[in-house]
Amino acid sequence: MGRPHKERRVEQIPSVTHYKPAGIPLRGLEEINLTIVEMEAIRLADIEQLDQGAAADRMEVSRPTFHRIINTAHKKIASALWKGQAIRIDGGNFRIAHHCQTGMRHFICAHCGHRW
Repeated sequence: MGRPHKERRVEQIPSVTHYKPAGIPLRGLEEINLTIVEMEAIRLADIEQLDQGAAADRMEVSRPTFHRIINTAHKKIASALWKGQAIRIDGGNFRIAHHCQTGMRHFICAHCGHRW
């Protein structure tokens, strides 16, 4: 029996949870699941263009772990694009990072944008 996975640090939850080829109903497509942790790795490496060391530090994982996460994510995305599959973003073992200088946490509703 392997040891349980540690929670990964995630700074942002993606607002979109599905991507699919145009013109084909989602119910007619095979889905590939991309975890929120994998999406965070994609965001840090490909959008923010951080090197793997800096991205690993932001996610509070080792560099080899980040490398495995990003490689898995890239493979899943490439496979879905090549095979015309839908991508569902869901799941993963993570905790949301809180950036706040006042010591108070702020929350934003994903549906209406309300802050409290």
